[in-house]
Amino acid sequence: MKAKWLKLISCAVICCTMLVSFGTCEAADTKLPILMYHDLTEDPAKTNSMTITGERFRMDMEYLQQFGYTALLPSDLIDIKNGVREMPEKPIMITFDDGYRSNYTIAYPVLQQTGMKAAIAVIAYNMQTENAALADRHALTWEEIYEMAQSGIVEIGSHTYNLHNPQYKGNSSPNGIDGVQRLSGESQSGYHARVGADLNMAIAMITQHTGQQKVNYFSYPFGAYDSYMQQLLDEMGVSVSTLTNPGVANIATGLHRLPRYRITMEQPVSALLRQSEIAVPALSKVSVNGVPASLPAYMIGGSNYVRVRDVAALLAGSAAGFDVQWNAAAGRVELTSFTAYTPLGSENAVLPAESKTVSSVTEPTVVDGISYMTAAFNIGGNSFYKLRSLGDLCGFLVDWDAETQTVNITS
Repeated sequence: MKAKWLKLISCAVICCTMLVSFGTCEAADTKLPILMYHDLTEDPAKTNSMTITGERFRMDMEYLQQFGYTALLPSDLIDIKNGVREMPEKPIMITFDDGYRSNYTIAYPVLQQTGMKAAIAVIAYNMQTENAALADRHALTWEEIYEMAQSGIVEIGSHTYNLHNPQYKGNSSPNGIDGVQRLSGESQSGYHARVGADLNMAIAMITQHTGQQKVNYFSYPFGAYDSYMQQLLDEMGVSVSTLTNPGVANIATGLHRLPRYRITMEQPVSALLRQSEIAVPALSKVSVNGVPASLPAYMIGGSNYVRVRDVAALLAGSAAGFDVQWNAAAGRVELTSFTAYTPLGSENAVLPAESKTVSSVTEPTVVDGISYMTAAFNIGGNSFYKLRSLGDLCGFLVDWDAETQTVNITS
């Protein structure tokens, strides 16, 4: 089961209704949710409002992959705004603030494996060279940043050179300076000299160490905006900026001061972007090792979804048989591959004739003790999956025969 989640390929074509929500598809060409992450950890005991586990991030990215989201970089937003390319049907922007080491060691491999992309806004002052890096460092090295930037799946932006202002206690003091906000009584020319020098230094270091021709993206420290900053961003060619207030971004109104959703252990992407769809009763024509059969199904977003217990019963006794358990306390399905299935007697029950609106599950499916986020819907107390997803999870092969309109299962 070690690498099963790497195989999870999205086939779903889902409309743009979301929990956070576009409401209708009419405005989907200008709206997109932006996700905000900071640090990642492999230790669940070390999570907080700015740190989630690597497992949680993996499942977030799996969810986006499974439901057909296209991750956009700041440079992509610029192209869309300029009419060079179109907004994808289901856009998403993934961002990281600060430049933590875990962005490379944990997040970067997950991005590669799931086909997602991310913008990382670094505090340039904190970034280190490989030779000077400490073994217990928390920040990225410029060598790691260069590798990610050259991959094409990561774009490096600025989170200032060093304006989180630890000397003023940042935004934790009543009299502290919040990032790029102006000092008490500071003139615009003084502000431009002080903050402009910081931004110029950050941009110079990022372009020097990444190979990027320019820096397109700026993330406001603490989400604290100052109107004096906009002129500096314009002068230095930084076309995209984000804050920390939640909301769906609408690039029709511009690419600056875009809102973002903070992702935490308590608010995963599966809950934030929960899918709502129309499920139409159908019948899935299948063949198991050459023996024809059929499964009750719902057509959802262009794909057939079948009950997990129906599939388990169908494969019972074969080499690819698997067991199904429902963990009521955790609200999730738990599967054990290559294990005998005990039928309940309700398998293959006829589905109601009417169509219905259904929502995707927010909890992962656990297979052999490992959690995976896959496209699934709970309908009438039963969990419905795509056959290919179940095959990837439980170790049987699924192919589509277009000529006979049959799903071929090989166990």
